Amino acid sequence: MECEQTVKMFGDEHRFLACRSHLGLASQRRHRERPDHGVRPGLVARVISFASTFLLGATAMPATAQTAFFYGTPVPQASLSRFPSVVVEADSLGSPTAMQENGCEVFAYVSVGEAEGWRPSACGLPQALFIGQNEEWGSRIADLTQAPWQDYLLRQRMAPLWAAGYRGFFLDTLDSHRRATTNPDEAARQTRALIALIQAMRARFPDAKLLLNRGFDILAAVAPIVDGVVAESLFERWDQAAREYMPVPDADRLWLLARLREARDTYRLPVTVIDYVPSDKPALARETAQRIRALGFAAWVANPGLDTLPEWTF
Repeated sequence: MECEQTVKMFGDEHRFLACRSHLGLASQRRHRERPDHGVRPGLVARVISFASTFLLGATAMPATAQTAFFYGTPVPQASLSRFPSVVVEADSLGSPTAMQENGCEVFAYVSVGEAEGWRPSACGLPQALFIGQNEEWGSRIADLTQAPWQDYLLRQRMAPLWAAGYRGFFLDTLDSHRRATTNPDEAARQTRALIALIQAMRARFPDAKLLLNRGFDILAAVAPIVDGVVAESLFERWDQAAREYMPVPDADRLWLLARLREARDTYRLPVTVIDYVPSDKPALARETAQRIRALGFAAWVANPGLDTLPEWTF
């Protein structure tokens, strides 16, 4: 009942987007480590930022291999298999074997810090495991210190995925506890629990590849046991609250760029950037992907549902 009520809170549009992506409300969510003022840069700021991208990219490291992100259904396995790796909503794909046989690494999406309101396995979890609500996405924010939540992730989410053949996990919502904790001591407890949880994932699945969506504040502790970092919204973003596309403010972009460079240059992790552009603006998507790649990062630029293959990739 809780899950049904959560979905109803957001009306038919939320229901439509959820069903279209097999209710995969995943990767487009999380660019919250800096406040977002929703300010559109003016023309001068856009020109300056583009120039800085070009100049900074002149000495950047080569971009890492392309990773595709697709949460729609049906999954276009033949088209996606041409990418070296792909992140999918496993409930939409089922077995990854066919794509793996074509040489594609397949990562399953796993929400670490939130229980999605639509996912059946999360609906029966007791409210005592949660410390807040993400009303924008209809999900509950987990208390990472709770052993039953850790057990849910390891045994009910990840173990079946491993048994189904997935050998990689894309770990999302790593920073969600920050929305629900204002006490510094409690925030530190959540961070320590997150580090311990990722260490437990590595211990339980020693041969799996682990991709992090952000999680910059724990990289010093987990970088040796993870395989890459993903971050959203370096140049173009989707504002879920306003339900519109908009450029990323300069201050937010510069902050994120510093974190991405640290992940790449200090921790030697491959970095992928996901930006969001309307499907009917392929020229902007292509330009945005080029700007990301010029900085030495892999790029994926798509609609926020991540349920289409962008034209610029062909």
